[in-house]
Amino acid sequence: MKNKKIFLLILGFACSAGLGAGGMYLANYKKINFMNRYPLLTELEDFAKEDLGMTPPEKSSDDAVIDAYFRLYDDKYTVFIPVEDSETIDYAVEKVNNSETAKDSGFRVRFNENEEPYFSAVVSGMPADKQGIRVGDIIKKIDGKEIKKYKNVVKLTGDDGKKQKLTLERDGEEIELDFVCVTNMDEKTGVSSRMYGKTQYIAIESISSDTAARFKELLNKSDFDSIIIDLRGNFGGYIQFSVEIADNFIGESETVMHGIDGENETYETTDNIKYDVPIVVLVNENTASAAEILTALLKQYGDATLVGTTTFGKGIYQDMAIFKGNNVKYTHGYYTVGDWECYQGIGIEPDIEVDMDPDYIGTDKDIQLQEALKIFSEN
Repeated sequence: MKNKKIFLLILGFACSAGLGAGGMYLANYKKINFMNRYPLLTELEDFAKEDLGMTPPEKSSDDAVIDAYFRLYDDKYTVFIPVEDSETIDYAVEKVNNSETAKDSGFRVRFNENEEPYFSAVVSGMPADKQGIRVGDIIKKIDGKEIKKYKNVVKLTGDDGKKQKLTLERDGEEIELDFVCVTNMDEKTGVSSRMYGKTQYIAIESISSDTAARFKELLNKSDFDSIIIDLRGNFGGYIQFSVEIADNFIGESETVMHGIDGENETYETTDNIKYDVPIVVLVNENTASAAEILTALLKQYGDATLVGTTTFGKGIYQDMAIFKGNNVKYTHGYYTVGDWECYQGIGIEPDIEVDMDPDYIGTDKDIQLQEALKIFSEN
């Protein structure tokens, strides 16, 4: 009897130890699994400590840890944006490029390897272009104040009519330029047109909530036998309005947004072709997102001829989420247009390739437009 009690005591202890060890393992499973997935982190810490003599930080800031983790996904569109943190490059870029000033004036900014802000894109014919801003211009000062912190570049934004004196570095030389912010409805449509004989030319700078209506208005005002739709430098916008524009020229089609959560959203065109005319679409490396959807629809269902260079290749879309009170912009899924596979990272190739400096758009050196006009013998 005594031996039995001793045995049960030993068995109970062993079970408790096993359960304790199992409990410890389960409690730390996520941590262990994370380190198994990213063993390089342990090697890097050892290297920093033993070879570089660095003291491991007792605790990194939450923002730094979160930002570092999202960078592991190698998706430039997934960005952690601290709500109150205006000291980061990502925040400054998002703040400026998503502003009404940037969208309606027609520019985008980035930071170079020296952490200097510069104009990464300037849409031909829009206010920023008309006021003399050029792609590659490095922003040195705004109203005489040097750009010393990332947040300072946010000063580019402002209400309609706000005047700013920009000091820019262009080709190694500093120049000064007066810039007036534009944020009004007339510029917001980003649609302009002119006639070349019986060919209607319409340039769409961006695709906003007003674009489809303005586009249709221009079609109704004109008597044309063929059309050139210029999507060069068009960064995209709203998918539904791209589909609405295409609906003027094509029959039934489907554009499907495939969410990572398994939920799909479909945008359809009708079977009523309103304008049955030959179409040329001008595209370049800065034709992206919703503008590529419009290109794909017109190519597949409108038998459009594409002239220019291969498009940007953005076949994914983003959404916003909140983590610990801060914003996370993340890739929520991808889209397909008609029978085509997703062209993310690939782009859409033109039927007639014409390489040209984007600075020549709208000038006498616009050989892409000249090539398009040749197709309709309007050149």
